[in-house]
Amino acid sequence: MALPNSTKRGRRILAAGARTLGRGILRTVTRSDAGAHWARVGGDWYETLGELKGAAMKLGQLASQYHDVLPPELSKQLARLQADAAPLPWERIREVLDGQWSAHQWQLIAEIEHAPLASASIGQVHVATLRDGRKVAVKVRYPGVAAAMDADINNLGRMLRMAGILPFDGASLKAVLEEVRERMAEEMDYQREREHLEIFAGLPNRDGIIVPDVVTELCSPSVVVTEFVSGSGIEVAQRWPQAVRDRIGERYVDWMVAQIFDHGIVHADPHPGNYSFRKDGSIVVFDFGCVKRVNGKDQRLIAEQVRAVVERNMAALHQSLGEMGSLAKPGRQPSAGLERAYTESTEFLHERMIVEPPFDFADPSFITDARAIARRALPVWGQFKPVPDLAFVARSLSGGYWLLRRLEAQVDLRERIVEIAKRRH
Repeated sequence: MALPNSTKRGRRILAAGARTLGRGILRTVTRSDAGAHWARVGGDWYETLGELKGAAMKLGQLASQYHDVLPPELSKQLARLQADAAPLPWERIREVLDGQWSAHQWQLIAEIEHAPLASASIGQVHVATLRDGRKVAVKVRYPGVAAAMDADINNLGRMLRMAGILPFDGASLKAVLEEVRERMAEEMDYQREREHLEIFAGLPNRDGIIVPDVVTELCSPSVVVTEFVSGSGIEVAQRWPQAVRDRIGERYVDWMVAQIFDHGIVHADPHPGNYSFRKDGSIVVFDFGCVKRVNGKDQRLIAEQVRAVVERNMAALHQSLGEMGSLAKPGRQPSAGLERAYTESTEFLHERMIVEPPFDFADPSFITDARAIARRALPVWGQFKPVPDLAFVARSLSGGYWLLRRLEAQVDLRERIVEIAKRRH
């Protein structure tokens, strides 16, 4: 089973984009049938991107996590890419390992399971036992995915422009895709992932966060090996007592705050398959290929914006967003429409996250109300633009919200938000 060549991959990606565009041209999608329309589009993209693996599939997974931007029916279909990645047969994986491991390294392996423990967009994991008795996880990169990355990202950009489902202009989309390209180049370099694992394992302030140890002698550019760390998947953790799920939520939120504001480095691949959980409330974190560093300026600006929400200071919020690069025309006074959007969003966040702790991630009205506010702000969307350098930080925050929503965790966010507002970077 080889990956299709770049020309065939490009044709299949663009064909999916053209079909999406065609559906919109052939008929106007009414409110009553919009759900069915986007479900069909999502199914089409799922089939196309899932078969191609690599950057194509990874970008589909990334898109699926923007529940608050994409139509829900489309997001639901793309979310299947998180769980339904078909593995390569063992024979193909063995070929990769033979090309990466010497005879001496193979001698360290007592046994390796041919059936994968997990498979994803750019690689799959096999459990092995070393001759010294240690149980390890062997993560192997699929052959060909690195070579196809640039073409896949270019074609996905064309597909997204054709489909017209993201509120970005051409320049903004290009900038975001360049950030995606940088992160994915790192993610496909397993030696870089080994370095990330070692960095995160050495960070302080990670109470209850477990990072597997690296087995350095078996790592290579296409293989990363770590100790095997047990835990339960999210489907199991969802059935645990509320107090346990709340403890998991508290630790996850505290870890996110520490990553952004204390360490300046963020685990940026937050889909549920990259975590397992224990009944003591601890979290095992996997897959450190996609990591984003946060510079001091952005740490300061994020804290300023949190402070502006706490203090209901619209002028400070506008100024900070402009300095961050979030405004299409920074330096100008906000329009009346923009001021209304600031006020409504700030009052909403203040009421829901600060006034009445704990915050209930299971409450569906939060995202419903947030989407309603976003729809009312549509006339001023053009006054904003994405900040590519923070795209993966936003991904971590969005993915973390949906992770804790699935766990139905309740967390006192007020205390944590107020502490962030006090920070001066």
